[in-house]
Amino acid sequence: MSRILRERSSYYDKFECKGNTTCIDVCCYAWCLPMDMDTVRLYQEYEGEDGEYFRSNIYEENGEWFIKLEEKGKCPFLNSDRLCTVRLKAGEKAQIKICDIYPRECMIMAGFYRQDRLLIACSEVAKLLYTDTKERLEFVTEWVEDDSVKEVSPELRSRVEKLLAFRDGMVEALQAGAFDKSLFEAVDTKEELQKLLDDAIYFEGHDLSEDLFKSARAILPDIDDIRKRVYDRISDAKGWFRRTAAYFAHRQLLDTIQDDGLDGPLISVFRSIHLLELLCLARFHEKDSFDLDDMIFCAHIFGLIFEISMHNVALMKEVRNKARDEEYPDGENSELRPFLYP
Repeated sequence: MSRILRERSSYYDKFECKGNTTCIDVCCYAWCLPMDMDTVRLYQEYEGEDGEYFRSNIYEENGEWFIKLEEKGKCPFLNSDRLCTVRLKAGEKAQIKICDIYPRECMIMAGFYRQDRLLIACSEVAKLLYTDTKERLEFVTEWVEDDSVKEVSPELRSRVEKLLAFRDGMVEALQAGAFDKSLFEAVDTKEELQKLLDDAIYFEGHDLSEDLFKSARAILPDIDDIRKRVYDRISDAKGWFRRTAAYFAHRQLLDTIQDDGLDGPLISVFRSIHLLELLCLARFHEKDSFDLDDMIFCAHIFGLIFEISMHNVALMKEVRNKARDEEYPDGENSELRPFLYP
């Protein structure tokens, strides 16, 4: 039996879907996802009233099967307690595969490294990220048996090991405050943030995100003043953002392997923080206050929009053509220059 290096956050095994007890919003909303055929066959063969109920809420189109979404994209299987009636009636095996997995995500890289991660698009995961009792975001690694392990060249293995070492260094440095200037004195201009808001794809009809992003657009002219007030009044704010930046770096910097360069993934880490900060500033401006629940809410909304859509993920990594001349001119002692433009 071969072994693979498995890595996960220290709170990974604490995750549990709690429905309406803590959920800000539900993942069973506005996601028109194809059903896997194993689940379709199970619904077709399921007996009794439950079987009729399952079949009445799915449909076939051009050879693919889907769940019939209700008004504003609500899943018909979501009950009044925001729990899945399919799961309650027939167990996990009756859920479509994506529902059984989400908000978990697994990435296997170069055959010998596996990252099991949780997405802050789920508000319960966002809560775990910020309420984990450890002072800093930590990750657990262990060698586990896995038949999927493949032989890789020494060169590729060495490249992955160096990338992981670089990633780990960035995670530690971000949490230690080494990149505070880049985190809290936003490199992104107001125009760039506006373009991100204009170009991003949103879940149609998603009221929570629509309202928050509308507020974010409105405060752009006054962002500098609002940012100063937040950091003057909210003592925990910078700590929350450092922790979130570490979360972004831990999962996004591995994209260097497929992007074949650090530029996009590194820009994505800092751009993600700047856009999340904008949402938090908008929340603060609405309430004239900001606490841990607000941080969880904003991270969740950011995750819903920018963790799941491949279009938006690519948008966050887009390398700005003028960056070398305008943001990192020759002779400027930028703390990011050695990483972005060696």
